[in-house]
Amino acid sequence: NKTDWDIDCVEIDENLQHILRGKGYRVIHNDFLTLNTFKKYDLIVMNPPFSNGDKHLLKAIEMQRKGGQIVCLLNAETIDNPYTNSRKDLIQKLEQYEAQVEFIDDAFLDAERKTPVRIALVRIDIRQIEEESIILDNLRQEEQYEAEQAATDSYRQVIDADFVRGIVEQYNFEVKAGLKLIAEWRALKPLMLGSFTDGYDKDSILQLRLKHEERYSRDTGLENKYIEEVRMKYWRALFSSKQFMGIFTSNLQSEYYNKVNELRDYDFSLYNIYTIRIQLSHEMVKAIEQTILDLFEEFSHKHYYAESSSNIHYYNGWKTNKCWKVNNRVIIPLQGFNEYSGRFEPMGYKIGAKILDIEKVFNYLDGGKTDEWDSRGTLERAVAIDQSKNIELKYFTVTFYKKGTCHIKFLDEELLHKFNLFGSQRKGWLPPSYGKAKYADMDREEQKIIDEFEGKKSYDKVMQNKDYYLVDTTQLLQLTAGGI
Repeated sequence: NKTDWDIDCVEIDENLQHILRGKGYRVIHNDFLTLNTFKKYDLIVMNPPFSNGDKHLLKAIEMQRKGGQIVCLLNAETIDNPYTNSRKDLIQKLEQYEAQVEFIDDAFLDAERKTPVRIALVRIDIRQIEEESIILDNLRQEEQYEAEQAATDSYRQVIDADFVRGIVEQYNFEVKAGLKLIAEWRALKPLMLGSFTDGYDKDSILQLRLKHEERYSRDTGLENKYIEEVRMKYWRALFSSKQFMGIFTSNLQSEYYNKVNELRDYDFSLYNIYTIRIQLSHEMVKAIEQTILDLFEEFSHKHYYAESSSNIHYYNGWKTNKCWKVNNRVIIPLQGFNEYSGRFEPMGYKIGAKILDIEKVFNYLDGGKTDEWDSRGTLERAVAIDQSKNIELKYFTVTFYKKGTCHIKFLDEELLHKFNLFGSQRKGWLPPSYGKAKYADMDREEQKIIDEFEGKKSYDKVMQNKDYYLVDTTQLLQLTAGGI
């Protein structure tokens, strides 16, 4: 039963990747030769490409050099004819580790793709290496200790400035440091037994344990548990970072932050980060569209009080007369003042997040045409000078009133029109011919809807610049994929 095992899969063929995932297996990487992991495996079972099977098996031997088993299928030619340096190196390694090699003739005659090929089934059992204590060695050689400290300091200075590469390098360094500590502890255990009496108390006086040991129902070894905890820390940091998740609204960020626990079994590597980023991009398209529509709804009929009646303009749409578009001035319920002190405090979690979420919705539609604007900093400066009215942000100004309302005035009429177009088209309020047919080619009913929605002049402008005004799924996908 595979649920009783901690199995990781590496497969370069995308079709086979889908099959493995469909069967519930974990695919952690594509190319075994570029796999970079600190995880310790008890057994590596592999069927590498015959063309470079020697390099794959050498990589597996390197991964298991401190102890572990390997079972590998090779083309017999790889062993029978060691004419390359890598094959010669492999033969030397097989002899060194006393590998068992079984040659099988016509091995794949019963396979789906029948091949009369002679193969070699290689079994290697590398004994566990007893760790030596670097700490004890350093106590004897103080100069070596100081050199290692200097190496650590220099590492901190050369971490890649690029955000993703830099954080991956930092993760690698932290895992290496922790694994060194665990190795040192294991090496020192014989000196710290609980009793001098044989068989009485073999536990070490000094214990090394994880902070959240209770999270683990299966015993995968202290090293692997430590790696999983470090992975979790870095995945959380990545999913909390502005560089990785900054383009998403707070509700979308929260939705995906809750999925971080699923990533404890995946190395914090460039491959996995970009794989997840692409996956997010595809999944987020519908979520982004829904976020824009939710704001379109919120600005319209969601708030039932007298002041908000001016938020929208009603018009007769396609097959319905219950249509609206958002005006350039909108009033929403948002308390920017402290209920107890009366002080102007618009940067509370819900208040500031709401304003920035509205801005992000228009970021999606703007497509990077508007210059960057530090809206958070602008709100903080407004607090410092007690300015609660006409605070200019990236796409709109905001004015807060103590009665608990926020007045929003849009600065870009064309972007607001694009917002209204997006909402109206997704709701089916505009004719199917919108953006496809010229005004003169529309029938009278279609022209009437155009007249009520925006007028002929505005529609002609849309037709002349359809790439800007008419948003499609591909544009949103390109935007989300470009977040890093």
